[in-house]
Amino acid sequence: MELIVGRKGQQRTPITDPSVSREHCRLTSNPDGTFTLENLSANGTYVDGKSIIRTVVTADTQITLGTGYTVRVGDLLPAASRTAESGKQPEDTDARYREQFRRLKQVYDQYSNQKIALQREATLKNFYRSLPSAVMTVLFAVSMLGGDSTLLAQIRPAAGVLTLLLIALTTYQVYNGQKDLPAKMEALNKQFMIDYVCPKCGNFLGFVPFESLENKKQCNFCKCKWV
Repeated sequence: MELIVGRKGQQRTPITDPSVSREHCRLTSNPDGTFTLENLSANGTYVDGKSIIRTVVTADTQITLGTGYTVRVGDLLPAASRTAESGKQPEDTDARYREQFRRLKQVYDQYSNQKIALQREATLKNFYRSLPSAVMTVLFAVSMLGGDSTLLAQIRPAAGVLTLLLIALTTYQVYNGQKDLPAKMEALNKQFMIDYVCPKCGNFLGFVPFESLENKKQCNFCKCKWV
């Protein structure tokens, strides 16, 4: 089940508070009877007084939307869902978070691979930038070694035009490629900060390898044990 909560949401209880967005947050049911709560609004979604991006809650969790609308998660659920979920409670909270924590390895590996791909793209663009200079150096060397050769005299104009075209083309390609790289990297980092979070409290875990988090064995913020 996926439920959009807000003034124009699908929740059971109508919301009229102006600080609550039309589509303020999303609730997604998990197999163990809990729910994944994801903020969708610039006005913020809060659990235990802390602003969250995404976290796991139960039907009994009190959440605050915007500046002052506080509600129990279970009161937002449709009647059928409340009945179905009422008897389900996680048997082992730490075990549930450990399973979700292990999925973060995939998140970090994907981020690392995409970051390497962007770095390779930047290196290739820099290679293209240096190519015209290399061609001009070779042509100059050939001209010096060839002296007054008739053949060289004939091909020099064509070589000069070709070099200018190469410079223009590579400059254009490098410019178009390089100007997009910062935006691509920023978008990659933003998505990583949304996905690489503690499965319990939803706080961003930093730009550190998954293995380092695994060695710490628990979240620095909520002290939830992962290992």
